[in-house]
Amino acid sequence: MLKRVTLPVLSVLLLTTGSVLQAQPVPFEVAPTSPPPVTTVLPGEISGVLLIDTRANAWNGLNRFIDTPPGFSGPGFLPYIPAEVNFARDIQPWLGDWMAIAVMPGAEGTVRASVQENAVMVAPIQDPSGIPNFVAQLSAIAGQPRERQFQGVTLLEWPGQNMAREQKGFLGSLQSWPIALNPFWAFKQRKWPTGLPVLAQTRPILPDSTPMPPGVSAPETQGTRGLAIAIVPGYVVAAQSSAPLERWIATKDRSNSLASDPQFQRTLAHPELGRSLVIGYGNFPQLAQLSSVSPLLNRLVPLPASGDINPAGGELTTPYSAIDLMVWMEPFGFRAQSRGFYKIPPPDPLVSPTPNPMAARLPASTYFTCGGSRNLWQAIGPILGQNLLTLPGLDQIPELTQSTLGLDVTQDILPWMDGEITAFVFPTNQGFFPTVNETMKLGMGSIIETSDRPSAERLLTQLDELIASQLSGAITITRHQINENSVTSWEVMNVNGRTESVLAHGWISEDTLMMTTGLGPFQELYPQPYQSLANAFNFQAALEPLPQDNLGYCYLNMGSVLAWVNTFVPPEINASPEGQIVLNSLGKIRSISGTGVSQNTHVQWDLLMLLSPRS
Repeated sequence: MLKRVTLPVLSVLLLTTGSVLQAQPVPFEVAPTSPPPVTTVLPGEISGVLLIDTRANAWNGLNRFIDTPPGFSGPGFLPYIPAEVNFARDIQPWLGDWMAIAVMPGAEGTVRASVQENAVMVAPIQDPSGIPNFVAQLSAIAGQPRERQFQGVTLLEWPGQNMAREQKGFLGSLQSWPIALNPFWAFKQRKWPTGLPVLAQTRPILPDSTPMPPGVSAPETQGTRGLAIAIVPGYVVAAQSSAPLERWIATKDRSNSLASDPQFQRTLAHPELGRSLVIGYGNFPQLAQLSSVSPLLNRLVPLPASGDINPAGGELTTPYSAIDLMVWMEPFGFRAQSRGFYKIPPPDPLVSPTPNPMAARLPASTYFTCGGSRNLWQAIGPILGQNLLTLPGLDQIPELTQSTLGLDVTQDILPWMDGEITAFVFPTNQGFFPTVNETMKLGMGSIIETSDRPSAERLLTQLDELIASQLSGAITITRHQINENSVTSWEVMNVNGRTESVLAHGWISEDTLMMTTGLGPFQELYPQPYQSLANAFNFQAALEPLPQDNLGYCYLNMGSVLAWVNTFVPPEINASPEGQIVLNSLGKIRSISGTGVSQNTHVQWDLLMLLSPRS
């Protein structure tokens, strides 16, 4: 009963928490740089494209943070190409600058199609003399291809049953993704444990008579994936089937290429384009339509649900027309910046609040915090489907809150939350979670500013009375004085007969309410924490590079999170090679932070991953 009633209340603490990223204002009057040549052979009506820098020296900065394999040559892979083809030896010598992973427009007459049915990889050829060896390697690995002609171009097709299947570990088969980005590619081969997938183009080719290395079992075959490639003057194009290749061949010579598209040229004017390793661009409505039938894309890109799309015309109930993305390396880690461009600029630009106003009230050891004003959620809401309460995991909160507490989220809770709203998770051995499970030493909380304190107090009084009447004998409502302020506590009796507080709320200023998972956590934060997050070096380093004039911020303290996770990891797993690989890779991440800012023509987001240099 305690969990059934209290969990809906705890969920209110995070109603307005979302993943947020930022960016600095971009002067669009900057003249665009020359587009990557591969964009001249992509159609202007493309749904989306991810451009990856294939120059080997562009990835040298990885050595600062990651112990890359001997002979590693960035980016280290080509999507769709089997893992047995050595990237540094058999691909890099002929590969030109900037490959593209493009989502082609759907076939004429079709309303919806998945990413897999439309995606192609287009790689430029710098030295054609290396292509025969490349094709020979593919044939040696996958067998002789079936050849056929399409508009004068030879298509090479390998049926799915001839393709090697990656080994399935706890990470799954990441190479089967249309965009085969594997976060574990940077580890030396001798570190790979049994069962983990091996990244494409990083494993040397072995003759049939050569035994596999210890811990790496022979690949199995499967009948679900295939490979089709086309080689045209200047380019190698690959996909899982010939259909998207044929659509690319039919459109590659059109005058209205992606490079000449005005919206893409706006992306080319980005001031960070010159040092970006990854460039992304997409037609937002088309990508949203694809996400409704592509589970993978729907997980990777937070786009609106299918209910927001008109199946007949693909129209989307969102103000955004296009999105773009830049990813580059800094001396201290990785930066990513994304922008969503309005179809019609809003009449009233969103106003930025005071930066990080609540950080001084949180402990330095905070695991995660995310906060901002309503403007933040107004900016991110359309990307996430108009309403945060439509997101998976949050879509059941209104019904659950109504059925268990008799409260309407949109009428009784959200209206008075018109100021800064900060949600957070932090370490504590008191409160709801340690009471339910003594190993769950964490607390959750929310700090909410409001201009309508009477409405907030009416809700809290109604909530306290409801719990007291419906759970009389199970939960006791008590009042405590902390720093001359009244704090309400929900208290239960634990299995040892001791009284435990599982939720507390009180006013910490005239217009600021704080709710925590128990009186103990409340007292740890009020009147102030022992050490504040605002003064923590890791927090300052995570947010200082990001603009302070923002709509809100999110911060993940990876060191604190890993310390908490380690309390659940059995010693034998922690000491295993597999465990060491995971922990060492995650241990490189000091923090992940982001902020958001609104401009007249667009909303911008920025993400910073702060990394520790390798020793």
